[in-house]
Amino acid sequence: MSHAKEEQIREAAIRVFSREGFHRARMETIAHEAGVAVGTIYNYFPSKKDVLVSIFETEMEERLAFFEELRTSGQTVAEQLAAILEQHFSLLRGRTELSRVLLQEQFNPRQDVKERFTAFHERLFERIERLIEEGVDGGWVRPCNARVIALALFAVVQSVAAFSVFYTEDDLDEILRVAPGELAEFIWRGLKQ
Repeated sequence: MSHAKEEQIREAAIRVFSREGFHRARMETIAHEAGVAVGTIYNYFPSKKDVLVSIFETEMEERLAFFEELRTSGQTVAEQLAAILEQHFSLLRGRTELSRVLLQEQFNPRQDVKERFTAFHERLFERIERLIEEGVDGGWVRPCNARVIALALFAVVQSVAAFSVFYTEDDLDEILRVAPGELAEFIWRGLKQ
């Protein structure tokens, strides 16, 4: 099976889920958006839920790969935090439909995908927690409960992203443009040794 076709279907689903929401979206609409037959989608994804999970998996795997690159980059904890924030908010600015889908569905997941989404988030929390622990061990970060800090950092970033629905396009672009630097400074001041 073609990875390109799978990606084409996933991208079409992002557009459809963004416009219509997951629950109202139909596989026929996704197929039309992707320019494929409905049966073709079922060759790659057994259900609409599987398309949604694939969107999340793809995004989380990309983020975790980026985190791993950072971990081995030799950058300081502060530089890594800044890079993570820059990557996250660049995604929000550059892929608004994807961002909308991720935000809508992660805060209101269906029961049958909730465990999968929780597992994705747990992997992100663990990586951020490990970054904080490495910072403590290296003397860059003050002694703290790394798990609590990782959860708090995640919540702060998600809150800024979630409030994006309240802003006009111009205001939102400005907020997302300055958010990485402002949050990196805010977080680092609270963490530094």
